[in-house]
Parts: sequence; C-alpha cells; structure tokens
Amino acid sequence: MQQLLKSKIGTERTLGARLLGNSKDEKAVNLLIQALKVEKKLYPKIEICKSLEKMGAPAIKALIKLLGEIGNNQHESIPEKTFSKNNYPLPRDIAARTLIRFEENIIPELLPILSTKKESQLSEAIDTIGFICFYKPQPEVFEPLKNCMLANLNSEIICWKSVRAMSGFPESEAFLTEQKQEFTNPALLKEIDRSLELIKNNLNNKE
Repeated sequence: MQQLLKSKIGTERTLGARLLGNSKDEKAVNLLIQALKVEKKLYPKIEICKSLEKMGAPAIKALIKLLGEIGNNQHESIPEKTFSKNNYPLPRDIAARTLIRFEENIIPELLPILSTKKESQLSEAIDTIGFICFYKPQPEVFEPLKNCMLANLNSEIICWKSVRAMSGFPESEAFLTEQKQEFTNPALLKEIDRSLELIKNNLNNKE
C-alpha cells in the first residue's frame, strides 16, 4: 500500500490511499498526511481525504496540526468582493475541508486552537468552526470565538474570519452590532452586515 501511495501513476496512488483507509494505526495516518502534503492530482487527493475521514479520531489531531500548511490558496487578506450567497463558504484550506466532514464531533478538539498565536493555523481553525456551527449550531462556542476575536484585534484577517464565523450564532448579534462602531475597513464592515443579515434570515426561517 505504501508503494502504491508513492507511485508515479495517479490511479495507483488513489488505490493506495483507499486501501490505507482501512487501517487506523498511527503509521497509516502519517503516510496519508505526508501524501496529502505533496499530492497535486485531484482524485488521489480526494481519496486521501476520504481515507483520513474514515480513520476517525486518529486522523483528527494530525489534520489540525496541518491547518494552514498545505497550498497557497488560503486567505491572506480580506477579499474586496463579499461572498454573495446565503450559505457558508467552503474553506479553501484542504485540511479544513477534511475536518468539516467530522462535523460537530471535532469542535472540542478545535477550541484550544483559538488561543494559538500561529495566525495561519488560527485562521483555518476559525473557518472550520464557522462552517460546522453554521449548519450544526452550538451556542456555547460563541464566547470562545468572541474572545479569540478580541484577542486578535490587531489582525484584520482574523477579525474578518471571526465575523464570518459568527453568522452561525444568533448570540453574536449584539456583539457584531457593537463592532460596527469600532472598525473602519469597508470590507470588514460589509462582512459584519452580511453576518447580521444571515442571522436575521435564519431566525426568521425558524419562526
């Protein structure tokens, strides 16, 4: 299986990843994580992520450590164009995309990352938490998320990610309204308005 995973042929790497997914030992997790770091082709990458998901708990910690480490398509600044759809945007980071498949089960594992000073990891952890909680509400997560934002007011990207994540928390409505008086970045203010609108819509849909 390890040889298949390192093959020059994409279909063989896909097969190797699929076969390793039947194992749940640490060595298999590490092999898949290392493969995910270097894999360029879509289908082997998809299979690697599926196998990591299948492995469950042994893969979660490894994926959390990988947040913000693979690729270069993560947000490094606030985009000028606001996301216009009424759903939650899929995280760009491949580790975050894999972690969201574990849904609310991994929130306890992610919350400690809200205290990290490593911005690349923190940014993607917020995306992961925001996506999961948008579809699987967990009110108790709002306070840690708010505290994370207040501890990182010097980082516009972390504030923007936090505001976006708060769109899944009706509890954040008053806080977001207050923050509109504190920020001057037009893109960040637009994101606050978008989150408030999503909160309003979600509340109306529940009535």
